[in-house]
Amino acid sequence: MVRWLFLMLLVAMPAFAQDRDTARLELILDPRAAPPYEGEMVLATLRGTYRERIAREDLKLRPMSDFDWVRLGMDRWTDTRVDGLRARVFERRIAFYPRRAGTLEILPVTHALEVLGEGGQRETVLVRSTSVSLTVEPKPRGVGDRWLPLRTLEVSDTWNVDPSQLADGQGATRRVVLRAFGGTPEMMPRQPSLRQPWLISFTPPEERNFQVTPEGPVSTVVWTWKLRPVTGEPGVIPAIALPWFDTADRSARTASISASPIGYASFAANAASNWQVLGGIGWVFWGLAGVATLLPVAMVSRDRTSVGNLIRRMRRRWRRRILLSTLRRLVRAGETAAARKLASHLLENFSSLDETGRVARLLPADAFLFADAAKPSPNPLALHSLIDNVRSEVMAPGRGRGTEQGRNTWAGSGESYAGVFTG
Repeated sequence: MVRWLFLMLLVAMPAFAQDRDTARLELILDPRAAPPYEGEMVLATLRGTYRERIAREDLKLRPMSDFDWVRLGMDRWTDTRVDGLRARVFERRIAFYPRRAGTLEILPVTHALEVLGEGGQRETVLVRSTSVSLTVEPKPRGVGDRWLPLRTLEVSDTWNVDPSQLADGQGATRRVVLRAFGGTPEMMPRQPSLRQPWLISFTPPEERNFQVTPEGPVSTVVWTWKLRPVTGEPGVIPAIALPWFDTADRSARTASISASPIGYASFAANAASNWQVLGGIGWVFWGLAGVATLLPVAMVSRDRTSVGNLIRRMRRRWRRRILLSTLRRLVRAGETAAARKLASHLLENFSSLDETGRVARLLPADAFLFADAAKPSPNPLALHSLIDNVRSEVMAPGRGRGTEQGRNTWAGSGESYAGVFTG
């Protein structure tokens, strides 16, 4: 009987030792009070326990169709004791982002180890974790594409000067910084437009970056606008709402960028000056328009339809020539903001260019209006290329479909000029 017990113990000891020395890798999800929504951050720790002597190691997560993931910092190795035996523990923090709702599966992860045997020989050991199932809830109804699940969202809004007290011709720079805890840069909203009819705006490329912490990524987005009023008349840039979902208390929230007034401090004097200049342009226009009306009537009297079409074509052509003459005068006088506004109006109403094409033709003026003060000023002669850019488009054959809004603006007073054109 004793002999049989001794033999059974000899057979069991190798199996017992093998079980204690077997490498183990597991993915452990952080505890949660409620199932995550799609797109919400899910934190996890990948933990490996090894008793072998490890010379080299490599661990990579393979692409998953149901999850995006972010590695949260460097791997951590510690020495400890497990079941009374010395072991090395590997840990990696990971943030998973489910792409859809349903019962999803995080695929197994493989850790490739190069271990040293008792005789110094090297061998490769592959240690795999088991798959992990996760139930994901669909995002709340009504959020659409503006779904932004975060733990925290901070917004800061600063100006380099007081925008409501600008000096004549002065521009202002607005800078908005978003800091999102628990979201990646790709999740953050795109920079909104501050375009207004009475405002020239230039938008440099936005900045997006992020840092990682053991509790999730922190994404930072920086939006910058360089703004300059056209006439200086005080206006208000509307507020901007930024909806997001607080994953800590499971509620919808809205951050906001506040409305802001902007204008020149000496608007009254500028308004009077603009009225006199533009009023003179209006008299010239109506005198030439009258000549353009009588001439075709005297030449073509039999076909009324032909007369009407000819009159309209001649009026449009005279109008474009007058506005181009005004543009040349503004460029020579160095009134860059007014020249840019008039050039934008001509391209918008008398050419077939899209928004991208119009912005490209306006670059000579933008280089002056939004030049960096720390760099040398642009060559003044470069602004004259704005005239050529506009003339080549608006005087080309087939151009001249001016709108009624465009006709009334430059034929009338300075008030219409300030309230119609967009930057």
